[in-house]
Amino acid sequence: MMGTVLAGFGAGIMIMPVMISHLLYSYGWSTSCKIIGSMVLVLVVAAAMFLKRDPSKIGLSPYGYNEPDKAGQSLQTNDFSFQEAVHFKQFWLMCAITLCFGFCTQVIMVHIIPHAIELGISAEKAATILATLGGVSIASRIILGSAADRVGPKLSFTITFIIAAVALLWLIPSNVLWMLYLFAVIYGLAYGGESALRPLMVAELFGLSSHGVTHGVVLVNIAIGGAIGPLLAGRISDIYGSYSLIFEICAVLGIIAFILTLFIKPTTSNEGISEELSREGL
Repeated sequence: MMGTVLAGFGAGIMIMPVMISHLLYSYGWSTSCKIIGSMVLVLVVAAAMFLKRDPSKIGLSPYGYNEPDKAGQSLQTNDFSFQEAVHFKQFWLMCAITLCFGFCTQVIMVHIIPHAIELGISAEKAATILATLGGVSIASRIILGSAADRVGPKLSFTITFIIAAVALLWLIPSNVLWMLYLFAVIYGLAYGGESALRPLMVAELFGLSSHGVTHGVVLVNIAIGGAIGPLLAGRISDIYGSYSLIFEICAVLGIIAFILTLFIKPTTSNEGISEELSREGL
């Protein structure tokens, strides 16, 4: 379900770069921004009008409400508050992983097209690289989200970061269009998988009672990494006249993120909180 809902992100990345490239070429940046802004205003507000908090608001019960849980399909029963969750190393591992991933992803989103243009690829073809990444991420969200239902979020999450590390290593020598397309396919798998599996991992580790704030704080790290990455990439490119160094940094961060996923263990009982607090003298 999570993967299907988040497939919309991939659809946007697949469609918008090509459409924006056409608008910029036809109307210039000012008019293009007005067109895109108007589209977002109309579509988002219209869609929001149909949202309901939960089925009870329209006199319905959730699907399967009266059915027994299927084996292996329910999250573990531990349920921690945000104040408790921050005392687990798993929380900080998730923050570090998402910081690395946010850094790498926003470097790609912002700079892959300029990088391709610097290699002599036309702007239109360069835009399709990002569109390919977004298109693949649609399928990845659904496939890896479904895999998490069967084998658990942890294994799926780890596989996602193996794929991300491989893609970022492949990006370093990529200097022709087909290599960049292949990078987009591989990284699209990781990008889509991470988006679908991150909230499931937080729920699996810490439960649902404070999922909003716990996942929100973890998600902040993607924004922090995403703010630092593109600025640093632009600066490095200006100094060295190439994106090679920043892509190498991204590859290192991708490998670090993968290694960190191996250290995430289940939060099995409230005793874990007590032990964490006692070690800190609280």
